[in-house]
Amino acid sequence: MRISTLEMYDRLETNKANKEFYSKISQQLIMQKINAPEILTNAKDQLKLWKSKDLFFSQTCGLPYKMFLHNKVTLIGTPDYGVKGCEPGYYNSVFVVREENRNKSVEEFNEANLAVNDYFSQSGWAAPQNYMKNLQLKFNEVILSGSHLNSAKLVSEGKADITAIDAISFKMIQKYDDFSANLSIIGMTNPTPGLPFIAYQGADTKIFHRAVKNAIDTISSKSKKALQIKGLISIPKSEYLKFQQPSS
Repeated sequence: MRISTLEMYDRLETNKANKEFYSKISQQLIMQKINAPEILTNAKDQLKLWKSKDLFFSQTCGLPYKMFLHNKVTLIGTPDYGVKGCEPGYYNSVFVVREENRNKSVEEFNEANLAVNDYFSQSGWAAPQNYMKNLQLKFNEVILSGSHLNSAKLVSEGKADITAIDAISFKMIQKYDDFSANLSIIGMTNPTPGLPFIAYQGADTKIFHRAVKNAIDTISSKSKKALQIKGLISIPKSEYLKFQQPSS
């Protein structure tokens, strides 16, 4: 059975909007005689699903796309979230610290403890590591949190010194999580291509791209606002293959 997931920016407050968004995609594909799952599935292991033959449609991170998926799935397109300072379809990570450290620079966190959501995360792992490497600096201990939300909590609670969170996720944290009042942004990484939509290998790119674009155009304004989604951009595979994978 084929499975569709949209978990990269899913949380309680956006779940209804995600379901509406996918329902629109599914309806469009079914109209094109494509046997699309009608509802989303919560995958316990996203990476395992992305690499499996069970995949129908999903959204992945750029780093695992480069490392494992680019020759095993179909690249459909990249959502544009209107991230400030980034070209359409691109995003960056924001460096987040406790409010008491708001006047410090990222460079002052050399040898600090970094909270990381996942070692296969472009925004939470690769981007901050490469940022420091380019300055000939490094973080000391890495604390694996499991999610951007947990990374933010660790910093807020004083259990980690700093974290890097993708700009879309942190905007949601600022909107929905009260503890974010104790957090400040002190810098950001260079923009990279955003989190692409993917489908099973051999999927018709044009049909899927049109279905996703139409879904973005026709979901309710409330859902579009909740998801922060503005449009769909075609970013070449070659741009994702330029991602720098940290050596450690």
